[in-house]
Amino acid sequence: MEIKTSPSLKVLYSTHQTSIPKLSQFVGTVVKELYAEAVSANVLISGPPYWIYKGMDGREDTVFTLEIAIPVQGSINSKKFKVKELPPFRSVSHVHEFAWDNLPATYGQIMQYIALNKLGVTNECREVYLNIDFNQPLNNRTEVQMGIKQVIPEAGSSF
Repeated sequence: MEIKTSPSLKVLYSTHQTSIPKLSQFVGTVVKELYAEAVSANVLISGPPYWIYKGMDGREDTVFTLEIAIPVQGSINSKKFKVKELPPFRSVSHVHEFAWDNLPATYGQIMQYIALNKLGVTNECREVYLNIDFNQPLNNRTEVQMGIKQVIPEAGSSF
């Protein structure tokens, strides 16, 4: 586990209202469309794809906001997608390796770390897809970032 602040990031993205059981409809489709749009606009794709969850609480019936984004550099006007600057993001981060069906266990470990260290969470978490391999899921690498409120260490403690 690592506490970190990711820098601000310009992204091309799409927004969806969804729930956990409906997430599979976005796997492998939206990112391809975002990449195609960035390439056709001749902008630099400057990082891996992000899935940004806002308001997800882990319950299957909760509807939350999902933003699927790719970092870009350059000017882009898209009729299909939006562009924005993500602000710096303070999080507890952990790289999940292997198949995504084990992601809930990684979230559990992060939540345990947050509870043990008495950190306040925000309503946002991110998954940064460092390596995607649909044919060999054991090759997947996903950085899970759970948003936390500003950490103010107690006197005598250090991170």
